[in-house]
Amino acid sequence: MIYDRTNWQTFNLAAIQQRLAWLQQQPDGIIFCKDSGVHYVAVTKDRSHIKLSLIEKVNLHTDLLQSVFDFHNPLHLVSEYTQAMLLGLVWQNQPQRIYIAGFGGGRIPLVLHHYLPETVIDCADVDPIAVEAATQCFGVQFNSRLTVAIQDGREYLEQQNADRQYDIIMTDVFFGNGYFPHRLATKEFYQLCEKRLSSDGVVLVNLLQRDEFYAEKVKTFQSVFSQVCVCPWKDINSVLIGSNSTILEKDEIVARAKYLQDGHDFSFSLIDRALEVKVGTELFEAVPNLDKAQVLNDDSPPVGYFDSWLL
Repeated sequence: MIYDRTNWQTFNLAAIQQRLAWLQQQPDGIIFCKDSGVHYVAVTKDRSHIKLSLIEKVNLHTDLLQSVFDFHNPLHLVSEYTQAMLLGLVWQNQPQRIYIAGFGGGRIPLVLHHYLPETVIDCADVDPIAVEAATQCFGVQFNSRLTVAIQDGREYLEQQNADRQYDIIMTDVFFGNGYFPHRLATKEFYQLCEKRLSSDGVVLVNLLQRDEFYAEKVKTFQSVFSQVCVCPWKDINSVLIGSNSTILEKDEIVARAKYLQDGHDFSFSLIDRALEVKVGTELFEAVPNLDKAQVLNDDSPPVGYFDSWLL
């Protein structure tokens, strides 16, 4: 199907704003809270900002914000790491199909769905309550081009037909205490991603820099992809970008980001995120102890990996 991009995007933005209109009438504070396994899924309103958090039942605390947006500008990605995830478009500017493991508030899927009206976006998330929060409070509406399976992200990818290829694969999966599942951090998982990629496809992964095994996760990523870049955000997140297609130099990454910025007129600067990308030897400077790190495998998780999950 061929879309009139401008008319469709105007209509789509109006539909999103209509779905969010009720939020403007809500007082500040918690507007959604439901029990979900080991945590609560809570959505709070702070003036025009809507935030989704996972609150641990043990200590009723989380320092990891899952999703945030401003209902005055619902297509703006507030968190710079989410902006950096869109750098996948530098490698694949007209993707036919995208897979996202981890849905949360659905910010990245919603924005991609808006700007890429001919792209199919498949998502998976283990938490149906978070998905419910996304549809009620974040303006998400599912259709034939945007779907989510309530399923483990790796399991979903394993079960897809071999002829289903993705141009972009994204992984953004954390539990409330910042735990990143081991089965989504191993060489075997990234080999699965590579197997499901189109010939010029790209994989992006959101990591926390404070992760004790941060260097190991980057090293593991390097063991599968010939080009690995990292886009760090302060001392908080890093977005890994990996591809086995043509190696892109920094100036080409920035030039392509400018082309995308001019074409889509994002409310944030994709160019700024491209300028922050570390390539080549810069990667070793950005990731301490990378040269000493070990590759993670399914059958040999390092000692202490699961400790944070038990805290």
